[in-house]
Amino acid sequence: MKKIFNKLNMVLPLSLLLMTVVSSCNKELPAAKPIWVDPQLGTTIADVLNTDASFSILKAAVTKAGLMDAVSSRTNVFTVFAPNDAAFIASGIPMAAITALPAASVASIVQYHIIPGQKLTSSVIPTTFPNVQMPTAFIFPAPNTNPLVRFNTFPSKRGSSVWVNNIPVTAADISVANGVIHAVAAVVAPPSTTLWQAINADVNLTYLVAAINAADAGVAAGSRFQDYLAIPFASFTVMAPNDQAFKNLLTALFPPRTPISTGLFALLPKTTLQGIVAYHVLGSRAFSTNLPTAATGVPTLLSASLPTAPLLTLDAAQGAKGAKNAVYSKITTKDKHSFNGVYHIIDQVLLPL
Repeated sequence: MKKIFNKLNMVLPLSLLLMTVVSSCNKELPAAKPIWVDPQLGTTIADVLNTDASFSILKAAVTKAGLMDAVSSRTNVFTVFAPNDAAFIASGIPMAAITALPAASVASIVQYHIIPGQKLTSSVIPTTFPNVQMPTAFIFPAPNTNPLVRFNTFPSKRGSSVWVNNIPVTAADISVANGVIHAVAAVVAPPSTTLWQAINADVNLTYLVAAINAADAGVAAGSRFQDYLAIPFASFTVMAPNDQAFKNLLTALFPPRTPISTGLFALLPKTTLQGIVAYHVLGSRAFSTNLPTAATGVPTLLSASLPTAPLLTLDAAQGAKGAKNAVYSKITTKDKHSFNGVYHIIDQVLLPL
């Protein structure tokens, strides 16, 4: 395994990664054509909320958010991912919580479940990797002042099964006069942190944080891995090795009886460590439900500075495999969602060369 230091001795110009970050994003569906509906005909989203008792908590949330008039209008068009009462309660949000929360907080929850201006039926949700992204009604809060900068949500499909982010759709394509409703199994919570914040807070990823910090040592601010993982409007997938995975790698690389600690990262060649970190980051977002269903080679951020870098192999059933890994690394924790991407915890460090 020590041979990887000789083979992966390239200069990794991290500034090139910024171009990848800026230019990469998840796929977007074409803008929907306007839907004309006779304003005198058809049940609206509001009608469903008012008549279906299983949506009583959602009805209360929509009302408190001040959106009932909007979903009552037959001239508006929305896609709504709708948690029923059981889904709200399972997510820890009973009716009492809706009553107690500030209206702005309730509005943010509701808005993240709504795609305005589109009737997104399951028939047009692609099954391809990575996820598509759809802008929701939830605008990024201050200091952002641009109403076009919105939180995205990420629908996906496998066969006849549909998800939004990692939440299963339990009843798809409930057609209404002003759009479509998809019932979901849980509240689709908007993210609240960047990937860098989330990874730092994860007690299972202390070695990954140390590896990133060591790879960033001496690199100008703005061009570091941690800077990219903190860009709110970027879109990444991080295959995040847990602490034991890094301990196993360091044990294999250093002489027997060497005390294993995060301090050993400083002893590794900088370009090697940078290459390994870059090999764990994809330039698009993919929840586990939309990972490739067969072994598929995908580029990583390492490819941005080393075009000849081997692809990372992903397989939804088996996990992730580096070019020099003997077996697949299993995904032990899935779909940790952030503003700018998602991370999956894996049980091996992925080795490119």
